Amino acid sequence: MPITLDLTCRKVGSPDEKLYTGSTVNISPGGLYFETAIDAFKPGNLINVELSIPPTSGLLEFGGRISGLGNVLRICNVTGSQTNSSSSADRYGVAVEFCQPLKLRT
Repeated sequence: MPITLDLTCRKVGSPDEKLYTGSTVNISPGGLYFETAIDAFKPGNLINVELSIPPTSGLLEFGGRISGLGNVLRICNVTGSQTNSSSSADRYGVAVEFCQPLKLRT
């Protein structure tokens, strides 16, 4: 389903524990696709993903966060804005398959 949510993630087993940010393009029960400005991922990387869910009336009144473990399947270079190519920054698309269902964080 196409939905844009803020995303943060960390590579599992990485000694630097660096936090990466991006935003989802779409998400399904089996995985997600997100875009980021950082060229840091490779197929096979295991990552912890955390998504910010905005407040939703009758569902999550105050919003929340869901998280889970995923495996990076592929990465692609996303073309920049067509309106002003001199100032467009590189973006990277990252496809992730979930290793376990996402869980609501408290």
